[in-house]
Amino acid sequence: MSQRRFGPTLGAGVAVVELEGDKPVEPGALGMVAYAGILEKGQVGELIFASSKTAFLKRCGSYIPDSLLPDACIDYFDGAAGAGGLWLVRVTDGDEAQAELKLYGRRDPKVLVGTIKAKNGGRWGGKAAKLTDDLAASGDLTEVTLDTKTTMKADQWKGGYIELEVVPNARYTIVGNTAAGVVTVVADATMKTAWGTGPSLRYYLVLENEGKCLTVEVKDGVEKPNTEFGLYVYVNGVLASFWENLSMDPASSRFWENTINNDGRNDEIVVTDEWTGGIAADIRPANVYAKIGAVTTTTLTSVIHKFNPALVGDANGTCVLGTTNDAMVAQEITLTFSGATTAAAVSDKFGALGDVTVGTAFVPNNKWAPGFTLTAGTSVWAAADQARVSFSPFIADELIGGVLFPDKVNFPKEFYRIVDNTHKVITVAAGSDLTISGAPDDYFMVAAPVAMSGGRDGVAGLTDADYEDQAWDVGSSPFNQLRGKNAGLVKLATPGVTSTSVQKTGVAYASAKNYQYRYEVPANKVTEVDVDTYVNDTVGRNDFAVVSFPSYGYVADPEANEAGKLKLVSLTGQIHGKEARIAVDYNGYHKAAAGTDAILAKILKLTTGDAILDEEYLNPKGINLIKKVKGNFVLWGDRTLWVDPTWKWKHQREQMTYYEQTLIENFDWIIFAINDPIEEKRALSALKSFFLPEWSKRALRGNTFDQACSIKIDAENNTDATRAAGDMNAEIKLRLADTVERFVMKIGKQGLFESVG
Repeated sequence: MSQRRFGPTLGAGVAVVELEGDKPVEPGALGMVAYAGILEKGQVGELIFASSKTAFLKRCGSYIPDSLLPDACIDYFDGAAGAGGLWLVRVTDGDEAQAELKLYGRRDPKVLVGTIKAKNGGRWGGKAAKLTDDLAASGDLTEVTLDTKTTMKADQWKGGYIELEVVPNARYTIVGNTAAGVVTVVADATMKTAWGTGPSLRYYLVLENEGKCLTVEVKDGVEKPNTEFGLYVYVNGVLASFWENLSMDPASSRFWENTINNDGRNDEIVVTDEWTGGIAADIRPANVYAKIGAVTTTTLTSVIHKFNPALVGDANGTCVLGTTNDAMVAQEITLTFSGATTAAAVSDKFGALGDVTVGTAFVPNNKWAPGFTLTAGTSVWAAADQARVSFSPFIADELIGGVLFPDKVNFPKEFYRIVDNTHKVITVAAGSDLTISGAPDDYFMVAAPVAMSGGRDGVAGLTDADYEDQAWDVGSSPFNQLRGKNAGLVKLATPGVTSTSVQKTGVAYASAKNYQYRYEVPANKVTEVDVDTYVNDTVGRNDFAVVSFPSYGYVADPEANEAGKLKLVSLTGQIHGKEARIAVDYNGYHKAAAGTDAILAKILKLTTGDAILDEEYLNPKGINLIKKVKGNFVLWGDRTLWVDPTWKWKHQREQMTYYEQTLIENFDWIIFAINDPIEEKRALSALKSFFLPEWSKRALRGNTFDQACSIKIDAENNTDATRAAGDMNAEIKLRLADTVERFVMKIGKQGLFESVG
């Protein structure tokens, strides 16, 4: 027995020897499940844990059209009603991209001070994007396709729309695109007919956030408003994370990059500090910091462009914008001169815009770029000189609900509520008077949630191999990290995925790790022969596999705007949720998770319709049913898809796996202990203390504990040779609880000499 000694060893004095207590076996968790598949958000290649529906929605997002996994997760938590927990692996094709937002300081001209990106890739952070160009040839346009000749990620523009310059007021919804840049729109489109026979065509591809994105608001710091700042992050308009006191100084304990990126509660963003100069108050970021062009009592017109005539060279000409509108977007336009009066204009967003002539109004080749007029100065441009137009409009309506500081320098605490904004005009609430503090050439600031953009999902190129490599590889799966978490029995599945290879790999993983995998039978298989053939000839039988038939059913569509709309979903989440609730209610897996109380409340209709399936045929084959009993759809069956008939009972396989996983997790303390009879007794005591409560709650069957549980750790199975080899052996034999599958009643007419008593 190990012990600690305090006090003298050889000298005089009092010594205290602290004896180590018994080592109890900590029961494993109950009701745990683990799923892999497509999620709206979440770290890729990492094990994600959600203890509740709220945690799942925060870390992994909600319903998406590409996957039924979120439905299963939400159904699991609804059915578990507080029991269990959910481990997840997000599977992608590797082409996902993070949405991002650039932050600029409170200086003129503006300086980049930081970049904010969504914590992980996906459209959830903001998918907004734009692309425009001229069509290379008329043959590149058909009624339903547009060949952009541009390299893209597959389905990058799915859900967006196409506008054709010569077809006003028409938008064609994009259903997909190839990696080579061929974009397909809805089948009833007539783009070619609408274009006609024009000599040229400019197209516009647009993706909009549609309110589903991350937005970031920057304010002054709460404790040090003159030198620090606060940053607030919203998910789909709801505040998710915030930091009230941040510093731009890397030496500060409040340095924003460290504070945000090291915050374990932050599931939304990762930031990068881009500033390399001296630390000053005006390098703090702002959502908008610009010069006033004009001001009235309730409106402020911003100066939305800056011109650098001598980006290269020493010219001192000027630039005046033409008419601008809300469609135009922020961009840097670089002018490269070929002589004193001609230059080529190139946008950092849209490429070549056309040729510019000094003194003549320039009209760019697309509607998203501003026009302008250059005027020569006393020092004229020359060949190879460069100038730059920095165009910084607002996104119309994006600033509504924020606050405007009309003179941030001289009146830093005076602000007004924004009720409207165009690309350059901000309107504040009626009754305000911006002229009290704001005036032309003053610098104003806006604090308002500003959207991120450019996020991309990684699902278009997903293959079975991605599921197998990222989730179910025995050697490298993130689920291997469950070892050491005392998770007990973990029930695995790939909800919504019926690929044969994925399910075979999933059950192989379960078998290797002593877990359980739930098969899903495709929704189009609706007869007894269908499911029997599928199990035996397609996915295969396994002691660690279970299945319920049907595996799919209809529920009320959780995203429908109209009543009565149904959605076909995997039933795995509902089943696992109910099983978790029963396991926790009975404090173990000894009670079969089936029967009239095992109600799957969300199901409205099964894929098998009203058919009454043949239990006499299916039950012996290990195929459990979902059937309607007294108006409720219930789990009906307690069988595995056994190969070894010893493990035909589902609850017994679950119970044994739970015991085995718990014991593996709880006996590391004995490794490298002294191998002798004293340590054997400690091991025996620990095992008895674990199994005695199991017998008391009827998980083990016997009139006495010794009948229910036999544990042998003695000299007979631990000889000197055993000890010399480094082994200590324990033999445990358990009488697992049985279940009532049939209640047989014998009834007949009373005989002549029989008594009722």
